[in-house]
Amino acid sequence: MKAVALALALLSHNAFAFQDVDELIAQMTLEEKITYLGGAGMGNYPDDGRYVGTVWANDRLGVPALLYNDGPQGFRDDARPGTTTAFPSGLTLAATFDVDMATAWGSSMGKEFFDKGANVILGPGMNVARVPVNGRNFEYMSGEDPYLGATLVGPVIEAIQSNKILANAKHFVNNNQETNRMDQSANVDERTRYEMYYPPFQAAIDAGVGSFMCSYNKINHVWSCENPETLKRDLKGKMGFEGFVMSDWGATHSPSLMEGLDQEMADADFMNYGNLSGMPIENIDESVKRILKPFIDVGNFDLTPDEIAGQSIYNNVTSDEHFNVARQISAASHVLVKNDNGVLPLTKKSFWSKDDSSVAVFGNQASEPTVGGGGSGYVSPSWLPTPLATIHATLAQADYGAESDNVFFGDDDTSVEDMQALASKVDVCFFFLATSSSEGGDRANLNLDADSYVSEVAPFCAQSVAVVTTPGAVLMPWANQVDAILVNFMPGVAAAFATMDVVVGDVNPSARLPITMPMVENQEGMTTEQYPGLDDAHNSSYTEKWAFGYRYYHLHNEQPRFWFGDGLSYTDFTLETDSLSWNKDSKITAKVTNAGDSRGAVVPQLYLSPPAACDEPLFMLKGFEKLELDAGESQTVTFKLTDRDLSTWSVDAFDWARCSGNYTARVSLAGANFGGDSYADVTRII
Repeated sequence: MKAVALALALLSHNAFAFQDVDELIAQMTLEEKITYLGGAGMGNYPDDGRYVGTVWANDRLGVPALLYNDGPQGFRDDARPGTTTAFPSGLTLAATFDVDMATAWGSSMGKEFFDKGANVILGPGMNVARVPVNGRNFEYMSGEDPYLGATLVGPVIEAIQSNKILANAKHFVNNNQETNRMDQSANVDERTRYEMYYPPFQAAIDAGVGSFMCSYNKINHVWSCENPETLKRDLKGKMGFEGFVMSDWGATHSPSLMEGLDQEMADADFMNYGNLSGMPIENIDESVKRILKPFIDVGNFDLTPDEIAGQSIYNNVTSDEHFNVARQISAASHVLVKNDNGVLPLTKKSFWSKDDSSVAVFGNQASEPTVGGGGSGYVSPSWLPTPLATIHATLAQADYGAESDNVFFGDDDTSVEDMQALASKVDVCFFFLATSSSEGGDRANLNLDADSYVSEVAPFCAQSVAVVTTPGAVLMPWANQVDAILVNFMPGVAAAFATMDVVVGDVNPSARLPITMPMVENQEGMTTEQYPGLDDAHNSSYTEKWAFGYRYYHLHNEQPRFWFGDGLSYTDFTLETDSLSWNKDSKITAKVTNAGDSRGAVVPQLYLSPPAACDEPLFMLKGFEKLELDAGESQTVTFKLTDRDLSTWSVDAFDWARCSGNYTARVSLAGANFGGDSYADVTRII
């Protein structure tokens, strides 16, 4: 009967479309109001009308059901695998350093959720990557820097919600590890939260996000979903969030309405009529308004009959258009971290069209590729092109599925001796290497799943290219043995095509690392107290404050394998150091020139070092912009520093406070890799 009521409500919910939300709430009984404060369980539609999360329709008032679904890489539909697009992950998107790609990602995913009948996408994830082994780093679009996440989050939120569905900012907050996630206490001071972990969430609020998801962990010994300091004082108070807060699934431990939780998911174990009916009606009304108003604001309760009729979880919402969007984003997120002697690109004209060109391909990933992470972020691809088949077709100069006699394959079980023999007789070796991760557990280490043979085989190759698929930071002990390295993170369904787009030069790589690649395990020296935490209460102390990621390496004068923000191109760019200026309006300008012989994109980045008295990082990202330049073309990039950029969080004032003194602004073409002539400084007293 509930499924019937749901269908009737979906067909009739235009009835109140133009009413004010307060008028709507005034028509509700107390029981109807409280229904919105807890979920109806999780399951697979259509048997009982449920998506991953559901609030039943109010057919009396013509209010549609609230239908929530995973996840951060696309619509997760385990019951109908292959009916949605497995997009690149959030961390993969972060590698693009490109707001246009963020818009395309959010828009395309949002459309698939809409067509599947959901009205809330449980994403994007935006936690800053504190722990390199965190199992969910692949989901989060901030990488290891709050400014990167804050810049990309806004376009994603706006693009998702342009599809008349809500985005969901998660996981609020300090959900930075999966180990002991159900009871771990993230013990982090207020200033660190505001400066390092809140900015992406603040950007989501500024973009009008409709919902937040509070996390499983505790913050300073208080459950995230019943923490009045982070939910009421910070999120709904100082940060100005006007939408609703839902719990992560099973993250509720009490009827927490008065502490700042608006809705329990997936079941109403605590937030139910029995527990809430005695609560002040004004608090109940406030939460119901917070829940319903965003749906009205984005137009979800005002759909046309044709729009409603076109929605169904049975729909296969994949399309050539979305496959191509996934391909474009994936290609734009391939980070070229090494390219000795200009091995790449192997152009179609100079290599792939020659009758005698030969290739050896190594690794199971070439025939059974990993393209996404696990858990609630998993999406079953509609089809999965393989790197091996794509290389075959490229060398055969034919459509996908064709084979070439000059492509040789060695899987992970091939002996090193046989791999060496194959490597010795070909022009180019490709190593496809990967590891993955999932919600529910952290990675045991930063190793790739099978790469021990690379250092033994690569010396037998005339030229060698490694393609690394990873959910986060990864070790590459063989990096000095190969000529070129491409990192594509969790690249999505079109990965094989995107990789070849870059390899053959159809796409000139412009991506940058959103995380630092270390030389060894735990190079940042986190103690057990910091991660994974001590004692039975699993207390994790954030005593490093801002000193993680590239900030740690600068503070301790250490060298990682590859730096945050770095990445190569097939052309060369120069920064004209004498063009760097900082005017009275806090505008910093610099001139960048494409000094190579082909069109390409570069990402100049602004790092700011405040006065020593401010107790801030030596240099921290405060701006970036992607520039597309023709060979020989120059362009001036302008960064505008805001009051917030020149402020630190004052606990005493409970506000941002300008920090005065001598600042150094550094514009870099190589991210946090400050070396050679890739950067220039300008100073100013503020």
